[in-house]
Formats: sequence, structure tokens, C-alpha cells
Amino acid sequence: MFLFFLFLAIAAGCAGGETAPADAAADMIELEITDSIGVEMGDSNYVLGAIEGVAFGSAGEILVLDRSAACIRVYHPSGEFLTRISRRGTAPGELENPISFAVLGDGRICVCDPWRGGLMTWLPDYSFEGLKVQVTENAPALMQGTSDSGFVAGQVGYSFSGDDIIASVRFVRYDLAPEPSRVYMENSFTFDFMDLTNTLEQSLFWGCFTADRSGNVYFALMEPDDYTITGLREDGTEFMEASREIVEVEKTPWEIADEEAWILAKLEGWDANWGIRDYEPLPFRNQVRQLAVDGSRRLWALRGTSEDPTFDVFDTSSGEFLFTAHIPGVGYEGLFWNFAFGDSLAVGWSDSPELYPQIFVIPLPEPDRSGE
Repeated sequence: MFLFFLFLAIAAGCAGGETAPADAAADMIELEITDSIGVEMGDSNYVLGAIEGVAFGSAGEILVLDRSAACIRVYHPSGEFLTRISRRGTAPGELENPISFAVLGDGRICVCDPWRGGLMTWLPDYSFEGLKVQVTENAPALMQGTSDSGFVAGQVGYSFSGDDIIASVRFVRYDLAPEPSRVYMENSFTFDFMDLTNTLEQSLFWGCFTADRSGNVYFALMEPDDYTITGLREDGTEFMEASREIVEVEKTPWEIADEEAWILAKLEGWDANWGIRDYEPLPFRNQVRQLAVDGSRRLWALRGTSEDPTFDVFDTSSGEFLFTAHIPGVGYEGLFWNFAFGDSLAVGWSDSPELYPQIFVIPLPEPDRSGE
């Protein structure tokens, strides 16, 4: 159960282009935060609880999975509250402890709540469709919609080899069925109850992934000395790879202390019964922290080395590096930010437990069509 909850927090992608050097000034653009959603106190429609994920609906609306309120809050791209999907309860269409969700390629909204039976779906008009797949163990997490009724996700499992527990962290595709239709990547390791650091590095900080609406998926290991993103077709065939030359960045002493405190606070929040509290963060930042694809078929790779959120952007069909974009002024808190991308907007939010939850709206630059 501990590994199951660990995987919920993985930071949530690449053609045979040559390795590109980073930070050419002419290739750097600034992104602007134009609006925010969320208040510390006031209108309950804007007081966010535990943000478990954000996605864009079929009409471009912003969907926020609030685990503490057991609902999905729906906002207009301008930030106006529109409606709420579900609530806490045991009646049909109600949720108890939703752990992940995705907007599927056909526009339906799929929520994973093992405490309510598994995968539940709502139509694009937010009407409840039903419990589609029963899942109570090894449930998918960090779901991201892709083609048709599919989504990609992370999944944690385990097996036994003699006296050893073999943990397995997988990057998979589901098609509203009890078992994955495709396993893209898998990392197996011996689970050691006495080694919290290795367990986190092999699970929480193993890799990041995303998918596009054509069924292509993208994956990168989270490493301090490697920047490689691999693109795979829906059938698992590799079709692209992208990489950059990024200088390794050492963590500061206060960053290491904050990371340790953040991890231990996460364990407390998940109520993980972990006796060993000896976690030692690795000394260097990971080079790639999150992947996303926008509506212009551009792949956005969030660097883990920069405090201000900084993205390297690639063409998904060729793997060609296009430009680097950053959000100035965020500073140290940027190390705790997560992002979700739509067609022309992105949203970011901080995972820092010291701040009240807010979602920041960020318009994306228009694609350069001068070469068309």
C-alpha cells in the first residue's frame, strides 16, 4: 500500500534529433501567468483542497480533481467556476477517495476510485455513465487521456522471490479493461523496508511520461546526469528520441532539508506505516521532471534543474528542438510546481504544503508556421 501511494506523486515526452545544447538566448521565450484560480478563504467554489490532478475538458474547460472534497471542480479558462462533478458518498456517481482521473480521447471523464469499485466514467456533458471497470488492487495512477477510450498511467505491483519482495513500477496503457493493454516501461527492484531512500528513487523519482491524442506516448527517466526522452507508438514501437546537454545542478543544503521534510510530510499525509524515517535526498537535481503535449503537437519537457519553471519544447513528429520557455519570478517555489497542458493553455500549481492551493493560468505561444 505504501508503494501504491508513492506512485500517486510521480511528477507526470522525442525523434531522432541530434543532442541540442541548452540555453541559447535567441531560443528563450517568457511565459506569462494571466490568471489564478483558488483562494485561501471565501467562496467555497474557489477554496481548493488536495489537488490530485488537473486536466482540460473536451471544450477547453479546466477540470480539477480535489481528493479532499471527493469531486471534480470545473472552471472556465478565464477562471470562472462552472460546476462540480460528483461529491463524497456511496450513491451511484459519488466518490469516496479518488486517486486519479483523465479526460479520454472521446471526451469522457474517467476517475479511478478503488474505494468505490474502480474506474467510473462521466460523459462530456458531466452526466454519470457508470462503473466501467472494477479495480481494487494495483490501481492505475497519474492517468492521462490518449486516443479513443484509452489512457496511460503508472501502476505499482509486487511479487515474491524467496524471502524477497520484488516491487514493480510500470508505465502502461489502459482501454477501460481490468488489465493494461500495453506495458511500455517497467522498473523492478527488491523492496527493502530499511532503505527508504532507494525505494523512493526507484519509484517516486524513477521516470515521467505523457501521451498525445494520436496514441503516441513519451517517457523520460528522471536522472541527474541524463536528458533523454523516448517517443513510442501506441503499439510500443520506438519512433523518436530527443536529448539536450544540460549542466548538472547540485542541490543546496536548504533544498535538501526541504525535500526531506516534504517527503516525510507526504508519508504522514498518506498515513503510510513506515517505521524508518531515514531519507537522504540525492545531491543533484534531476534533469527532466515532467512531460506534456499541447494542441499544436509540441512536446514540453520541464527541467528539474531550474527554480523558475523552465521547459524545453520539441516537435513531436521530428524530435526537433524548437525553443526554451520559462516563467520568470516564481523562484525557489518553482521546484514544487506541477503542470497540465491543453490546446492553447497550460496551468500550474504548487505541491508545497506551506501554501494554500492555487492554479495559475498560462497562455501558450502560437506555433511558428512561417516554414509551412
